[in-house]
Amino acid sequence: MLTSFMGSNENRTLKSKNPPEPSHLSHYEPEGELDRARLVEALSKLQDLLEEYAPSWYTEEHHKKAMAALHPLRRR
Repeated sequence: MLTSFMGSNENRTLKSKNPPEPSHLSHYEPEGELDRARLVEALSKLQDLLEEYAPSWYTEEHHKKAMAALHPLRRR
């Protein structure tokens, strides 16, 4: 379960009330393609959320940087 907290800078922070399941921790591999794939997946999910909720501070420049990181071979 996630709970939203308002920080002093007026940004919301999500905090989990439940600790991560041990099964998630045992499959963690810090090197290699699996690690890279997880990073790309996480960045992609975060970028999707930013696009969906469109916070006022999320600029076109942020969008371009995220897209360039996710799709480095695409022309800008």
